[in-house]
Amino acid sequence: MTTAPAARGPGSPDRPVLVSAMQFEDELKSGERSVWELIDIAARAGADGLELRRETWPRLEAELAQAARRIADTGLHVTYATQATLFDDSAQGQRQLRQDIDAASALDAPLVRFFTGQSPQLDDVAAWTRAQQIVDYAAAQDIVIALENYARTPGGTLVEIQTALDRLTSPALRTNLDMGNYSNHGQEVVAAIECLADRIIAAHLKDKTANPSDPPTVLGAGVLPLAEILDALDQLPQRIYYIFEFRGGNDPVGRIERSLAYLQRR
Repeated sequence: MTTAPAARGPGSPDRPVLVSAMQFEDELKSGERSVWELIDIAARAGADGLELRRETWPRLEAELAQAARRIADTGLHVTYATQATLFDDSAQGQRQLRQDIDAASALDAPLVRFFTGQSPQLDDVAAWTRAQQIVDYAAAQDIVIALENYARTPGGTLVEIQTALDRLTSPALRTNLDMGNYSNHGQEVVAAIECLADRIIAAHLKDKTANPSDPPTVLGAGVLPLAEILDALDQLPQRIYYIFEFRGGNDPVGRIERSLAYLQRR
């Protein structure tokens, strides 16, 4: 008789729970808060790590090396996310993708989150070759590109993510599953998890209210079938980074603590 593998719950070694720069987006952009405060908040809140973002890091170049050292000293996990799109074929876009991979490498982050952007036609060999070169560049630095399903179009649907993963076959290309974004497109999140399975390396955790125009909210405050979604993710055998992705509002630390408590009650 074969025993089924144990589920990997939030906070276990294979399911580290990370806070995100998104909880402090406006404050970080304005300089009201610093990346140092975000690192300290993640540690004090009892999270396992943090997701940093280029767009919310005004002094990235000056602070990158020191941030990497401080994160390593705290023992926190770190991931990196940017708004760059994998299929941006402009010279500037291609440079930015490589710079973002370099930044993830400098942080010793295992992954960098990109979006797909507009997918090329399947017979556009040049465009697919450029994307493959970006994936290979990441692989050379031991970085995984985590393609995320975008909240809007293009690049938000399961078929777009699947097409990219199928065409650009590499262990350096996986997906960051955004449960709220699949819901935005009317797609079942558990079905997406079953389709993507071992290609999921990270998941943006959030809840959604019954009003589609409302922004994502803290875990347990909306209508997403979170128990079923998390159960499906927990059953996958690989490490998956669970990353809170909702705004902090007037109480970012409180919203983080509420979501951590939700995961602990499961």
